[in-house]
Amino acid sequence: MVSGLATGIDTHVHRGALAERGYTVAVLGSGLDRPYPPQNRDLFHIINETGATLSEFPMGASAEAHNFPRRNRIISGLSLGVLVIEAGERSGALITARLALDQNREVFAIPGPVHSGRSRGTNRLIRQGAVLVQSVEDILDELRPHLSRIPPRNTRPKPATELPELSKRERQVYECLSPDLPAHIDAIAERTDLPSASVLSVLLSLELAGIAEQRPGKHYVRKPVRTG
Repeated sequence: MVSGLATGIDTHVHRGALAERGYTVAVLGSGLDRPYPPQNRDLFHIINETGATLSEFPMGASAEAHNFPRRNRIISGLSLGVLVIEAGERSGALITARLALDQNREVFAIPGPVHSGRSRGTNRLIRQGAVLVQSVEDILDELRPHLSRIPPRNTRPKPATELPELSKRERQVYECLSPDLPAHIDAIAERTDLPSASVLSVLLSLELAGIAEQRPGKHYVRKPVRTG
């Protein structure tokens, strides 16, 4: 999965790929020593260790607005296809879709309400011939011939049979989680007296260890651990 490390949808798809032990690549619109946005700095370092982070900009380059449309051609070029989830009439995602077509990549779009400004771009893409996506199968059906050429990644861990060794900070956060009652990240930060960014980084580590799970609305629960 290739994306741009932006807040919002990009953040969730990077995190989802990491949680499932999939491939993920972050393409930056700044130098690699100045990852942007700062809210995703911890996520950047995790991707750097387990996947790949790329930038065509030199070290020290700041995140200028004109850098992002330029880096989008790398995102589309590295991908088998581009999925546009939301896009206004002048969204950067539409630039990526156009670049994908120029690079002979498939373009996918999720339809949205006709009265929503954030759906005008996606709905227009579908009208122009993009693949309408209602489920992941719509994407897999189009890409299956290409996917057969990608070697499997056999690093998906088995379910934890016991609680792994945790650092002091990980233990603090883990003990705030319940298997039944989802806890919001702000509540966890308040209980542990840790910054929200640190809590988010720890929660991602717990997710990757298979002992925590994210629920909608930045809520988290403790996953059951088998003991035999």
